Amino acid sequence: MPGAEGVLFDRPSVVEALAFPDHPRLALHAGDFFDTMPAADAYVLMHVLHNWDDERTARILATIRKSAAPGATLLVIENVLPDERPTPAALTMDVIMLALTRGRERTEGELSALFDAAGFRFTGMTETSGTMRIAGARAV
Repeated sequence: MPGAEGVLFDRPSVVEALAFPDHPRLALHAGDFFDTMPAADAYVLMHVLHNWDDERTARILATIRKSAAPGATLLVIENVLPDERPTPAALTMDVIMLALTRGRERTEGELSALFDAAGFRFTGMTETSGTMRIAGARAV
């Protein structure tokens, strides 16, 4: 979208280490997504939620919802499992996430339930040409 502005939000140590040129439409914002998040019209999380168990994922989503006005968009880009018959490769990744991070791959239904609990309404799933899927939601 022409004229759009963005915020790159990450931990303070990551933001401080960035050698990123100043850009008038991009702001860097350091923080902890368990505690606070800047207000925005849209939030994009890529490879984030699968790193966390359900309790911490719910906390991340609740933090975003506190900052998001009604109608704000949430896009979660991950290897979202189908509700029925996930592939063996997807199930293997689920075990890897559990072993390495205590996180997990989630199904569309599981993400939808987490969205609902945090004050978002699931709006649909977008398929990509790869293994990633994009789960959309709106703040209610």
